[in-house]
Amino acid sequence: MLKSYESKMDVMGEIDDANELFLKKRFVDAIKKYEDVLQIEPDNLIALNNKGYTLSKLKKYSQALSCYDESLRKNPNDKTVLINKISTFRKIGEFNNAVEMCNELLENNQNDKIVLYHKMRILKELERFFESNIICSKLLSAYPTNGEVLYDMASNFLKIGDEINFFSTLQKAVTEMPNLKNKLKNNTEFKKFHNNERFLKIIYE
Repeated sequence: MLKSYESKMDVMGEIDDANELFLKKRFVDAIKKYEDVLQIEPDNLIALNNKGYTLSKLKKYSQALSCYDESLRKNPNDKTVLINKISTFRKIGEFNNAVEMCNELLENNQNDKIVLYHKMRILKELERFFESNIICSKLLSAYPTNGEVLYDMASNFLKIGDEINFFSTLQKAVTEMPNLKNKLKNNTEFKKFHNNERFLKIIYE
């Protein structure tokens, strides 16, 4: 039996409960809560988006996209939902669709850091390494100590055969995020450098 809600506050309380379940990684239970809310308020965009995001955690990507599309039909400019849809496209390999969505969002705000970060990663997946690094440079101009972006930039330099900038940028990335050292040790992308003196120095110093 569906629970009836006496007020808007009851609905928000149910959403809060669902969010708590999500944080505890009880995704199936969280989805049930969001669905209960949507039975009472089919246009509740918070519950609809959160249901989609939770479905994506269960790798039910087509169902997640259906939630996002339904939400966007009701509110086409909801940035959170658009970002979630881009992220899902990335996960299922729909990179061209993801880039197109990024470009549409960037038309309204060319410096949107979240969108730029997604686009940078997607371009890398498409092996458009030069373009990806242009975005890395743009992000680093605002956040020069962002270790994750520096790491991606270093990887792009390696892909295009620029080992000089690869090493110098990788050193900067590790300086900002020392925990990257473990990632470097285990990442097969850098396997050919596992006996390289400069690479080993970056990892173990």
